[in-house]
Amino acid sequence: MAFDCIEKAIRLCFFNYGGFIARHPFPFLILPVLLAGALGAGIVFLTEEQNVEALYTPENGQAKTDRATVENLFAQNGKDDPLAGSVTRYGNAIIRMENGGNVLTESAVQEMINLHDMIMNISVFQNDTEYTFLDLCIKIDGVCNENALLAVYGYNSSNVPVTTLTYPLHRPTADTVFFLGGGLGGVTFNSSSSDEVLSGEAVLLSYLLLYEETADDLRGAMWEKIFIDVVSAFKPAGIQVTRFVSTSLEDELTAASANLIRDFSITFSVFIFFTILSCMMFDWVRSKPCLAACGVLSACLSLVSSFGLMSYIGVPYANIVGAAPFLILGIGVDDMFIMVAAWRKTDTRLSVEGRMREAFSEAAMSITITSVTDALAFGVGTITYFQSVRIFCLYLGSAVLVDYLYQLTFFGACMVLTGRREAANRHCLSCNKVRSKEESGSKAYTLFCAGGASKDRSVISVEETNDHALMIFFKKYYGPFITRPLMAVFTVVLYAGYLATAMYGCTQLQMGLSLRNLARDNSYAANYKDDARAYFTSYGPQIALMFTEPRDMWHPSIQDIMETTLVSIEDSEYVYNKTEGLSVSWLRDYRAYLELIDLRDPTQAQFVDTLRNHFLKLPAFERYSPDIVFSDDGLSIEISRFFVTTKDLDSTTKESTMMTDLRTIAEGSELPAIVYHPTFIFFDQFIAIFPNTMQNLGIAVGAMLIVSLLMIPNPICSILVTLSLTSIVTGVIGFMTHWDVNLDNISMTNLIICIGFSVDFSAHISYAYVSGNQGSRRENAIHALYSLGMPIVQGSLSTILGILILAFSDTYIFRTFFKTMFLVISLGTLHGILFIPVFLMLLIPAKIRKEPESVDKTGGEGYPFSVLPDTRNDVIEMPQHTFTKSM
Repeated sequence: MAFDCIEKAIRLCFFNYGGFIARHPFPFLILPVLLAGALGAGIVFLTEEQNVEALYTPENGQAKTDRATVENLFAQNGKDDPLAGSVTRYGNAIIRMENGGNVLTESAVQEMINLHDMIMNISVFQNDTEYTFLDLCIKIDGVCNENALLAVYGYNSSNVPVTTLTYPLHRPTADTVFFLGGGLGGVTFNSSSSDEVLSGEAVLLSYLLLYEETADDLRGAMWEKIFIDVVSAFKPAGIQVTRFVSTSLEDELTAASANLIRDFSITFSVFIFFTILSCMMFDWVRSKPCLAACGVLSACLSLVSSFGLMSYIGVPYANIVGAAPFLILGIGVDDMFIMVAAWRKTDTRLSVEGRMREAFSEAAMSITITSVTDALAFGVGTITYFQSVRIFCLYLGSAVLVDYLYQLTFFGACMVLTGRREAANRHCLSCNKVRSKEESGSKAYTLFCAGGASKDRSVISVEETNDHALMIFFKKYYGPFITRPLMAVFTVVLYAGYLATAMYGCTQLQMGLSLRNLARDNSYAANYKDDARAYFTSYGPQIALMFTEPRDMWHPSIQDIMETTLVSIEDSEYVYNKTEGLSVSWLRDYRAYLELIDLRDPTQAQFVDTLRNHFLKLPAFERYSPDIVFSDDGLSIEISRFFVTTKDLDSTTKESTMMTDLRTIAEGSELPAIVYHPTFIFFDQFIAIFPNTMQNLGIAVGAMLIVSLLMIPNPICSILVTLSLTSIVTGVIGFMTHWDVNLDNISMTNLIICIGFSVDFSAHISYAYVSGNQGSRRENAIHALYSLGMPIVQGSLSTILGILILAFSDTYIFRTFFKTMFLVISLGTLHGILFIPVFLMLLIPAKIRKEPESVDKTGGEGYPFSVLPDTRNDVIEMPQHTFTKSM
């Protein structure tokens, strides 16, 4: 079977295309710029998605389905029921002493009351009407939510010395109970009592508002903005106050993107310097600083084009896409280095057209493979259930494809013009004709002007005059060194240690993106989240257990099933049990009430009538009204719910474990039941991210294997590429754990990138070895490093430089992007220039050297000569000299 049929066709196509663009460079120079301008104009239609839930939670999350169920079942409660799944607006403030002291002093409580009064006096105006918190708040039984601690003190600080608090439940009277667990943190108890409070370190004040996607919501938004300003300005001596509102994280995402223009400007400048430096030689003719700058410009054109294209088709911008410009610069410049390296490998005696044919037949094949694999990896990433990842992959995938187009057109035209300058022996900066070094005549002229071919040489050595110093380093020093027997053994041991460390890291992998990490370091939102995590994790959210289908709830057997399910949940590791009295169950209190009134074994009518017309009318039990849904005729109970209080949720692992445990219990109930809390929508990402990532990686790896088999003309090489890809991905996952990076939306996008990049690192070096004709395994490995070591190192350095500034970002998202991409690039490079060459040498036999009857310089590395035109008798034009190419 001829495995190289596709490669032959592509190489022949680019061989002819290279000649065509060499003859007509200017259309290819101008049209891409015009296209970029037309596409870039679409940026005026750019919209931004800032909704944290939409971006960072799975679209198919169970909690979103449960929310819709809850909103439907408890529609009777309307928007005043925050636990019915409706999104709420709110303002929270955490008050603590700067020195970590007791916040339950009379003076500190007075400051809390002062702040509370200021918040209650916040006014917003709409249509000439004034609205305060009392007009906008969520009301239960017509009353806004209260802050339990201030209510216990009667909003009077003079009551502090005469009030003995009990925690977490405070019962000032037999019929009144306040739950302080969610509003008082860092509690120290009196040594003589297990629940009597001696001191507290932090107090949480919370204010809930209605959320409506109408004009009413504008009032809530205005109120939140003023709330932030009011709390920010409140700075009593010795007291620290942090604040948070429902839109704080969205505001943080916007603020995190504000510095990207500055950061990109710095990166762009560094890139220009690096690429120019990388394309310089000790030869002022063969140096290519202007071509390097054009390579960076080509990447920028692709960036502008992709952003404009996405805007035209309505794909919103998300803050995670802010990392795309830095990565696209690296990818674009990497392609440029491959093109330049291919040009350097061509015979300098050939005409510009001949060199373009050779360079394109070699390099265009390489960047075609890398562009296809990168774009395919991003395409696989778009099937994810996370919108942020999908948006990122759409932007990056389109940018990779557009960059590929511009490399073949715009940058190709720039190569032609540079080649013409070289052929005319002109200086790389001034474009004036200069003499070769042999003819320079002075050291100063040699140092600053001389370069190019000598008049006196009829046969010019390609290796001597055209190789970059780094290529010579790989051929003469590095390649021979790592292929020594002792170094090969060391490499095998090193790889074993690498793989063991990576696999151990994989077992320690943490899942999910903490909401705190969406905020910038030291921002008001981050400070609030830190305080909340430090002081308010002992008592977590109250989780609703809902029985979702009508049953004969008046019947004791049904009640027993409901009670059994509730007790099973209370016995969970992260839920306070029944004896601690923190659960909310109308059924338990109602059964006690029936015993109290001596109504035993009631009929359905008696059960429902007593519940509806007597029990729920009592002041102590009217709070249960929202938890029960009666039938339309009022003769039966359709739906009901209970609440349990969670505890010790101080990590994302515990949050996800709690949710999955409770769901498992609810699913195992003999009655249809669900558990729900609005935070479950964010907790769902913790359990969805791993299977979604593994699914995408599995599909991507399979797709890469197919692409490799089709485009790399050696099946063994394709399998090696797939194994190398798997090794690199394993290393990235394992080592990012050691670097305190969770598997979340951000690292997931980088693992998708890793798939494409891993092919880049492994495919060409593997194929260069297996197709080599150097006569021995060691020589094949050295030749592969000589041919591709320099592009790998240059591409790696350029990509790292492109994202380096993200390492200094004050945002977790961008720092994580840097960390994971750094691992992708560094581990990929390690495989490309060390592990793969050594293992190829140890495992794959070398071809027996075959001396061809004639050597055709137009072929290039591993190219089937038979498909190319015969150019053995071509006349080659060089500056000031014409000769027939010697074979």
